[in-house]
Amino acid sequence: MFKKDRIRAILPELEAAAGQGSVRTDEGEILMYSYDAGMARARPEAVINFSSPDHVAPVVRILHKAGIPFLPRLAGTNLSGGTIPLKGGAILNLSRLKKIRQIDTAARVALVEPGVVNMELQRALEPFGLFYAPDPASQKVSTIGGNIGENAGGPLCLKYGVTVDNVEKLEVVTPEGEVLLLSYKDAGPDLMSVMVGSEGTLGIVTHAWLRLLPLPSHIKTISAAFPSTDSAMAAVTRIIGAGILPRALEAMDKVSLDAALSGKTNPFPPGTEAVLILELDGDDPVKIKTDLEASHKICAGQGCLAFKAAADEAERAMLWQARKGAYPALARLAPDVLVEDGVVPRPRLPEALRETREIISKYKLTAGLLFHAGDGNLHPNVIFDRRDIQEVKRVKKAGYELLKSCIRLGGTISGEHGIGVEKRVAMNWLYGKGELAFFHGIKRAFDPAGLANPDKILPVASDRPAAKSGELAGTFVFPAKSALGPEARGIVDELRLRAAAGTPTAVTGLGTRLKSDAAAGGAQPLDLRSLAGPAEIDAENLTARVQAGLPLKEFRAQLAAAGFRLDLPALEGSVGGLIASKVCPEIRGLLLGLEIVTAEGEILELGGKTVKNVAGYDAVRLLCGSMGAYGVILAATFALAAGHDEAAGTFAEPATWNAFEPSELHRRLKREFDPRNLLTPWLYGK
Repeated sequence: MFKKDRIRAILPELEAAAGQGSVRTDEGEILMYSYDAGMARARPEAVINFSSPDHVAPVVRILHKAGIPFLPRLAGTNLSGGTIPLKGGAILNLSRLKKIRQIDTAARVALVEPGVVNMELQRALEPFGLFYAPDPASQKVSTIGGNIGENAGGPLCLKYGVTVDNVEKLEVVTPEGEVLLLSYKDAGPDLMSVMVGSEGTLGIVTHAWLRLLPLPSHIKTISAAFPSTDSAMAAVTRIIGAGILPRALEAMDKVSLDAALSGKTNPFPPGTEAVLILELDGDDPVKIKTDLEASHKICAGQGCLAFKAAADEAERAMLWQARKGAYPALARLAPDVLVEDGVVPRPRLPEALRETREIISKYKLTAGLLFHAGDGNLHPNVIFDRRDIQEVKRVKKAGYELLKSCIRLGGTISGEHGIGVEKRVAMNWLYGKGELAFFHGIKRAFDPAGLANPDKILPVASDRPAAKSGELAGTFVFPAKSALGPEARGIVDELRLRAAAGTPTAVTGLGTRLKSDAAAGGAQPLDLRSLAGPAEIDAENLTARVQAGLPLKEFRAQLAAAGFRLDLPALEGSVGGLIASKVCPEIRGLLLGLEIVTAEGEILELGGKTVKNVAGYDAVRLLCGSMGAYGVILAATFALAAGHDEAAGTFAEPATWNAFEPSELHRRLKREFDPRNLLTPWLYGK
């Protein structure tokens, strides 16, 4: 059957499910949905407009049965080609699903449909003294569903976390049309968190329960002008290193600033080459004053030309308008803008900035540099004209080099814009074959037929260019895997021997959490208590790598001695055991990376030392609560806070982790990661 006939054959079924006139195939509609804010273009075969979330599952079941690809779409503001229908099929237009169903002020949760615009939600919450933390620059038009699909961030995510940290629960339609209700507090692996940032490739969100926060009683907004971007970045690393946690810490270079202030009075002194926007908030004015004074001293030490607090709300709004309006302002300077989105560990920001400037100069391009500086997220905005073929080639080469620079510096290729189609090839540079195979396993488990937004995120065969002399092409340029100590090497070797013999394994630690029927299943214990070396604390980056067998209380003691803390309740058990059991679900929000060994003895590194990372599926959080059944945790990297340890029961009640009953989706994941059921075999049976 020709593509053009596929939709026609099931049109009566689709309109019976979604409503008369809901399916559009006219040329105007097709063209409207053949592009997004990225550079890629592709035509759908139909656009299906939804008037109710209840219509989504029946439509997906029809498309799945017919073998027709589909992808959800809302405002189309994503910058990586994530909503381009590469294999045709149907666009599922959810933009009309924009009801705020409930604002629960007592529980501080909002129930919304996916088409609710981010800014409209903020306006609805303000009368109740509440706000929703994720605030991407596109928040005037981008939707909650799109924000979930990309795991969007924004300036406030430095203090309050990205989208996944602010979602309590999701209603999801799977690629086969099943409706699931997922929460990060559910027993077992964290299926909800892996949905966030999956770009519509694992399912479709139809309702979201969002975490709300009280509006702070005090907000102080400061602009700091610097004679160079280098001096501004040096100030950023010192502010974070001093343990100051701003509400936001943003940076703009002169190109971006001039574009944003075009036609307006420039309030910054002559010689300004970069500006920081530093915002502090809270309910303790004394603490804000102390942090403000410390920040002023740090900035002055880096040659700050002016350090000025916004006098009133109008002046504060002007500063934020300049920052969030920089992208559209740059877009007025040329027909097109490429917005890159790399992340590096915060101490590497000055190096990343220097390399970025060198790359832009090398390719004779113009770019405004914007940074979520506090979390190491760079956004070079390269202006160009797509009608100039040679300039387009230079822009693409520069974009790839910018991503490779981030990888070289220990960072990642996307902090919040996603991979889509435009960064697929870069996934080969960031990850090894094992990590990519792990991601492919996630995709197959959720979407066996491969119909949900196909050919996004994960590389396809054409994305593996041959290496060229002097270039970082090829399949793997990520820095070498963390060196394994003799204890970890011994565990890996033992697992490989067991895999060769087909011997099942029961992972054990301090014995405080995971109880098993290992003896009944014939599994042999694998004791991880030897993995208890001292934590590797990166004081400048506020991160620590810790081996899985180290007791949490000992990890805490080591952090306290270095002047840091881990914001978790006082719990018994090893670090690895607490992750594997997910007895405290909020541990997921502090995890940046995991090193695991698979049932077959392959070592994988997932995540890393950056505080933002949306390159691939969130396998790190998926492994929370997996109880060793998907892989054995060797080490973890955590985000730290500066100051004294205040371990207390400040988190929500633990999930009923010990009541886990695997669903069919869990079993699919198990078959992908451990097809012989060698790890924790009693959980999944025969």
